[in-house]
Amino acid sequence: MLLARWGRLSRAAALPALAAVLLATASGCGDDDDIEIAAASSMRHVLPRIVEEFLRAHPDLDVSFELRFNGSQVLATQIAEGASADLFISANAVQAERLIDEGTGSLPTVVTANRLVLAVREESRWYSLSDLAEGDARIAVGSPSVPVGRLTVIALSLIDRQVARELLAGVVTEDPSVRVVLSRLELDEADAAFVYHSDVAVTHGLRALPLPPTVPPNEYVAVLIDSAKPGTEEFLAFLLTPEVQDLFRAAGFLRAVAGVRAQ
Repeated sequence: MLLARWGRLSRAAALPALAAVLLATASGCGDDDDIEIAAASSMRHVLPRIVEEFLRAHPDLDVSFELRFNGSQVLATQIAEGASADLFISANAVQAERLIDEGTGSLPTVVTANRLVLAVREESRWYSLSDLAEGDARIAVGSPSVPVGRLTVIALSLIDRQVARELLAGVVTEDPSVRVVLSRLELDEADAAFVYHSDVAVTHGLRALPLPPTVPPNEYVAVLIDSAKPGTEEFLAFLLTPEVQDLFRAAGFLRAVAGVRAQ
């Protein structure tokens, strides 16, 4: 299981976002008063910065945060089984709907979106899907049960059938989160990986091969968990502000339509 705990982020640390996160990690897990956010692993680069900006913008709120990252389906299962959380941010609507249907959460809100890409190393010889299909490339994908894997299945259904068959023949691993999928490429365990545009945007030495424009974006849906601590709903609303949407865009995500509720 890949579980990244960034620990606590509080207003007391007037440090750049990365330094604050590193110090928080060293200090361990937060206490029972923290607002706990369980978020898709693809948000690990941008959410700490957003929390820091929220604390700057709300000096009247005496709150601290604990951030927990993992595959959306893993987090949804943990919350459904009783794990503590105040806000869940899923990389697609499916896992968010699980908690809504079970009566665990409310206010499903689309906060951003992402596009699927096929990432390769910058120095690789491949420049198209056809190149990969003909070159015996090792392909890393997410399990179909996780958002990035689900979107990969959709993408493969929208490209040339022969190319799709060749790419599928090259799949060497199906992983539980996009972070693990990306690590296969970083560790040279794969030649290409179906990941998100935001992953390529923040990872040095990668480039993205174009996928058909008909591949839909992945919408990220935030769900307010029942009995969420004070300040959580304010943070959910903050995710839709122009300032935060700019942060999402700078990190390789897409803007959300402010106020959109997931269907």
